[in-house]
Amino acid sequence: MKRSDARNGFTLVELLVVIAIIGIMVGLLLPAVQAAREAARRMQCSNNMKQLGLALQNYHSAYKQFPAGAVWFEGYSGGAPNGTRTVSAAIFLMPFMEMTALYEGFVNDAKQAPPGSSPWESETLRNAGPQSSFICPSAANADTPEYNNISKNTYVFSVGDEMWHNARTNSQEASTIARGDYRSIFLPALPEKFNETRRRFRDILDGTANTIAMSEVAATPRGFATVKGDVAAFNGIYNGGTGKPGPCLTVPLNANNPYEYETGADCWRGLILGDGRTINNKFTTTLPPNAPSCAYGGNNNSWGTYSPSSQHQGGVQTLMFDGSVRFITDSIDSGDVNAAQVTTGNSPYGIWGAMGSPQGKEVTELE
Repeated sequence: MKRSDARNGFTLVELLVVIAIIGIMVGLLLPAVQAAREAARRMQCSNNMKQLGLALQNYHSAYKQFPAGAVWFEGYSGGAPNGTRTVSAAIFLMPFMEMTALYEGFVNDAKQAPPGSSPWESETLRNAGPQSSFICPSAANADTPEYNNISKNTYVFSVGDEMWHNARTNSQEASTIARGDYRSIFLPALPEKFNETRRRFRDILDGTANTIAMSEVAATPRGFATVKGDVAAFNGIYNGGTGKPGPCLTVPLNANNPYEYETGADCWRGLILGDGRTINNKFTTTLPPNAPSCAYGGNNNSWGTYSPSSQHQGGVQTLMFDGSVRFITDSIDSGDVNAAQVTTGNSPYGIWGAMGSPQGKEVTELE
């Protein structure tokens, strides 16, 4: 019987060549797949912001004003009588985002809470878990709660180029230079000036298409003092009379990891839905996106310069008061960051500062 010389498989060399070709193809395709996934996440992030913009518009239509940046609410008055306001404006947007049941549950919790309690003690928020409407899917560990199963909130409100005393405690407001009320739409409310604190569309003199309402934060896990997403404890931003953002650019970094601060602030930036404290739920237009953030005193009640941040490549998404969403790059003009903050007139922090101040009269410069 004849023996066949036909081969039934690959030689070792041929097999290695095929494996090498497959490896090269995977290496070429993987970045494209990752880019496509990030594009989808970024689109969802943008859609979430548009929903928040619509909620702000509808809230204003219902109440003829925007929600205050933070308030004491029923039993959730943990900062009273002289501390910072703790309940975020995000809570009051819920009824306009098809989240009425969650809002009503929070209100009931607040009414039953002993005075001096805090919003992150709400059983309703704990039981509800992550809320995708308040989370950018590009954020680190986006769907993993950091505190008692309460959802993160990676979308933050603008306090403009107001820096020194943007936490607005009663004692801080005793200083005239602290009164940067018209540098922002979402400053925390003062009880004795509650209605005066609220802002309306008519207060946005620079135009709704030119003024930022909200942006985002990377919400990095609390255990890491990451430059992108967290805050440094750094008193160098205070010059003895007012605040300056520039020194924050030279904040000391971890000697073993240049992507982390040497000393991180004790805060929960973007990690607790309902937490309205400035360091955790707001941002300033003083230093550009993804720049370092610094808190004077380094705690949850601190004022400071708080940059928006994201895991998107090269910048952050911002919601304008007209409801549009814009992508702002890290390289946006930020003027003279070593200038002291102002309470009236043009922002010293370039186009970025102008976009944050609703009454800075920089409309022609933005155009």
